[in-house]
Amino acid sequence: MKRLLAMLLALLMLASLVAGCGAKNEDGAETTTTATATVAGGDDMSVSDTTPAETDPPEETRELAIEKYDRDFVIYQAGNWGYKDFVAEDMTGEPVNDAVYNMLSSVSEEFGVKFTTVDHGGKASGGQGQGYKTVETMHMSGSQDYDLTSIGCYDVCTLAYTGYLTDLAAIDNVSLEKSWYDQKAYDMLNLNGHLYYITGDAMTLDNNCTYCILFNKTVVDQYKLDDPYQLVKDNKWTYDKFIEMGSVLPADLNGDGIRNRNDAYGVTVWLDSIVGMLHASGGAIAQINDEGKFELTLNTERNIDVLTNWTRAGASELSNFITSDTDETAHKSFTTNNCLFYTRYIGIGSYFRDSELDFGFLPYPKWDEEQENYCNTMHAYGTSWLCIPSSVKDIEQSGAIMESLSYYGQKLVNPAYYEITLEGKTIRDEESADMLDIIFATRFFDVGFYYQVGDYNNTIFDMFYGGNTNFSSLFKASEKIVAKQLEKIDDSFEKIAG
Repeated sequence: MKRLLAMLLALLMLASLVAGCGAKNEDGAETTTTATATVAGGDDMSVSDTTPAETDPPEETRELAIEKYDRDFVIYQAGNWGYKDFVAEDMTGEPVNDAVYNMLSSVSEEFGVKFTTVDHGGKASGGQGQGYKTVETMHMSGSQDYDLTSIGCYDVCTLAYTGYLTDLAAIDNVSLEKSWYDQKAYDMLNLNGHLYYITGDAMTLDNNCTYCILFNKTVVDQYKLDDPYQLVKDNKWTYDKFIEMGSVLPADLNGDGIRNRNDAYGVTVWLDSIVGMLHASGGAIAQINDEGKFELTLNTERNIDVLTNWTRAGASELSNFITSDTDETAHKSFTTNNCLFYTRYIGIGSYFRDSELDFGFLPYPKWDEEQENYCNTMHAYGTSWLCIPSSVKDIEQSGAIMESLSYYGQKLVNPAYYEITLEGKTIRDEESADMLDIIFATRFFDVGFYYQVGDYNNTIFDMFYGGNTNFSSLFKASEKIVAKQLEKIDDSFEKIAG
């Protein structure tokens, strides 16, 4: 669990660091250079009341020999969401920025490398977006413009089955079973031991993109509702309970007979929640089976029940349905205490830090009490994944750097993000921290959604938006076509693996 790891692994690193410089490369992308660090105790510049407390270092160690490479090392990052996972120009006093700076500087000093980050965050990642094109160009030209990449989800999947990425499991300097990588991702995304992209503690984007439900404590008290935290702990936090509690609220507050954002709702629904609810039940478009093959898993009675019931709820008076509004508009009913639940992502909590809103975090509900675990998905559109292009000349060097960034990310970045940025500024109570433990520990990965098979991503969204529940006919009509798509992906990976 990320919070427990953070509490065990938080490490105070005092450093006298030479400041980096920002620049633009030839194609206009932002670049950031971090100079080699010299560790020095007693430097008050890096000490503040927001610095993670010093504890014992992790028991796990890197299984690699530290070598001095004495060269520039270029990280490329791209994806739909803008993010700064490997960008920190200076120490600023902001905990996550300083943790990233120290992470880069620690690895820089150990390996004798100077980091430069080329940032294309916020560029399209639809499968053949900016990230895909950049790595493809590098592959086709045989060049090595970048040593390590962080690529948007849809693009990274296309890169993987076209053979443009290195099998991370084949790199001696990378130990994917280590806790600084997401072990659920390792379990659910590997193909008979082959894995081409991963996420973990070197990054915070994956945390921000993880789905959750926010709830308004004032509304809970006002309507004398059950304690949501206790429901989770007692295994009573189910879809039916979620709907039951939300159904107490729908009300035409101004009496004009028109449902709008000035009225009260059980839930503010962000469009992506249709997939979040499917995954919360343990359902998926496709998953990797025990033989390492892609298997279509969508057309089941349970999955259809989940999608049908949630689509009906989304079209009912229970819901204040949001599709493309600004965050400020989307938040309105929640922040004015006219809404109980808000389906969104962890990162949205930062919008409420400076507000008086009394809210908490919850995992998505189980479908029923018989379901063994909670399941919380990551926003495929927004997240990016660590990977190493197959055109990299020395994959062991890139692997050693990736391993070490993840290792120091666990010691530095994860504690700063979790213990300080979340618990210190966003979370209002210890129970929400416990909920985040559950959310991060139960992440769920759907390869059918990531690889965009059958165009189900868009179709299911459109059906939810339109209140169309004819899922059974849709899935049955497209099963054979999707099966052929998955077979082609399987064949591609088999050829790559040899």
